[in-house]
Amino acid sequence: MKKILVIGATGPQGRPVAQKLAAAGYEVTALVRDPARAAGLADIGVRLAAGDLEDAAAVKAAMVGQDGVFLLISFFAGRAAQAETVIAAAMDQGVRRIVWNATGPILPFDTGNPSIDMRRGILAALEASGISFVALQPTVYMENFLIPAIAQEVATADVLAYPMPEAVRCQWISHLDAASYAVAAFADPDPETLVIEIAGPEKLSGSEIAERFGRALGRQITFRPMPPEEFARAISFDGNEEAIIGYYRGIFESPDMMTTHVDHEAALARLPIRPVSIQDFATIHRDLLTAG
Repeated sequence: MKKILVIGATGPQGRPVAQKLAAAGYEVTALVRDPARAAGLADIGVRLAAGDLEDAAAVKAAMVGQDGVFLLISFFAGRAAQAETVIAAAMDQGVRRIVWNATGPILPFDTGNPSIDMRRGILAALEASGISFVALQPTVYMENFLIPAIAQEVATADVLAYPMPEAVRCQWISHLDAASYAVAAFADPDPETLVIEIAGPEKLSGSEIAERFGRALGRQITFRPMPPEEFARAISFDGNEEAIIGYYRGIFESPDMMTTHVDHEAALARLPIRPVSIQDFATIHRDLLTAG
């Protein structure tokens, strides 16, 4: 398996996948709406194919000659039909493997949140395709702590804020680790379908995360449960504020929604990577988390 098409390569989750695949020697093509946003990828040898997931012809054209596809659908803005377009094109072109980052857990029941519930339909489409696939289910991304409003409060007030109660204990994962799992999935010689949860190496509460940040930054950091409305103002776009508020209110009402129970060692045994800890992550991003 040598030629890989990356869907979502200009975003913060997809870009490191394209970068790591290119570094590993794969011939990478990125389907991008705006090639200007992908100039850095072209510089490392990634071929750019202009197109949109709403354009089935463009997706099919980008798929020609590909051995594998990395699939990522936007959490708040994506639609299951976009994934179905990619899967149909992959079937038509004889793609051998699809690696799908589901952006979270694939739940066996409806939650009322379309961003979560669409995952089950995408999984069903993959299962019906006959293509070997790996479905990666990441927990919550460490990069959320780099949202400007959150990082600025760490830098200027020594406070780490996030919209979750202290009762949540989560195994946070970095974009880099999720990308490493994707690369490992393409390298895996086992053709069997794999649906797997992926996570970071530690299961931590908000206060424990703040303590790890403090170790990395050399100062005391405290945790603040951020109201969902405040978080939505920090990240909302295209009128999706109510969906964000509703999701995080649910976490405050039921902390188990965000508490994770991933068998990290089993995931590493199946798809070996070198994971990044929360303290490592804060060390890497020390400059963003420190006042100038």
